[in-house]
Amino acid sequence: MTVPERSSTSWSQSWSQRIVDGATHPGIKTGVVCGLISAVFYTFANIALRHSVAVDSFFVAAIKSAPAIFFLTPYLLVIKLSGRPIAVSRHLVPRFILVSVLGQIGGNGVFQMALGEIGLAATVPITLGALLIASAFVGRWMLGESVQRRTMVAITILIGAVVLLSQSGEPATVEGGGAWRPFLGAAYAMFSGVCFAVFSSMMRLSMQQGLQSATAMWINSAVGVVCLLMVTFYRTDMSELAALPVGLWYSMMLAGFFNLVAFIAIATAMRVLPIVAVHLLNASQVAMAATAGVVLFSEPLTHSLIAGILMTMGGLLVLASRRPAKTT
Repeated sequence: MTVPERSSTSWSQSWSQRIVDGATHPGIKTGVVCGLISAVFYTFANIALRHSVAVDSFFVAAIKSAPAIFFLTPYLLVIKLSGRPIAVSRHLVPRFILVSVLGQIGGNGVFQMALGEIGLAATVPITLGALLIASAFVGRWMLGESVQRRTMVAITILIGAVVLLSQSGEPATVEGGGAWRPFLGAAYAMFSGVCFAVFSSMMRLSMQQGLQSATAMWINSAVGVVCLLMVTFYRTDMSELAALPVGLWYSMMLAGFFNLVAFIAIATAMRVLPIVAVHLLNASQVAMAATAGVVLFSEPLTHSLIAGILMTMGGLLVLASRRPAKTT
């Protein structure tokens, strides 16, 4: 999830110089710390999700959405009772509900399916790479943002990374299944990344037009609980869900809590840092996820996985080295 970017007008210096100057600029320090906190807590959330792959993917995604509703509802009620608007234009809400369905089912639900097929170490970089590739084109179509030459170079690197990562692992939970299973899992991860790109671009557009970030996240979470539970009830025998061990319930709820903390941290970082700097800080999530997958879940550490992770981080470095647009 993302929030509206700061105007590049106030960023005539490169973001890297701003970070170097952070010793005398508390806001930049806060942004860097929050960016790293976001990467850490997204990794915690993904570890909890990886621990829950034995449960129906859409049910896991539904439970993951619940903590945001629990914590954000009192906050939004206070805003409403104080007379402050939670959305400038009500016509934004129906449109955002529709795109939230895509983000929850195609993004969170299918991401969980990918974790079950190819594991944590490969799923996170493939999803992130697909998200960044799709965001460049979705942003141009939806938000009128230009696709610079450096962005195209980064996209080319990320495409190569996705190809390598799709061949990097063994099925995470399915015994047998044939050699096509890793490619199916990679396809799930790529589709999830594209859905996340469409959702995050529409979220940014909606907030630029007056929808508050807390309101957007509450709507997205409520849509997730309702829609994902409907998909779950269609696909799954309820007796299976009733027999789930307590530990799995804890894992799913923790995933939601960690995801909420990570969202708040990244939203804070994006208010004081340019988007490319946040992407670079968030790149550490790729290495953390790979380490967690190999160490905690005994996922295979292959040459393709290592090369794909390095290429993903290289693509993010190229993207983050982009200079802010000059203003006249």
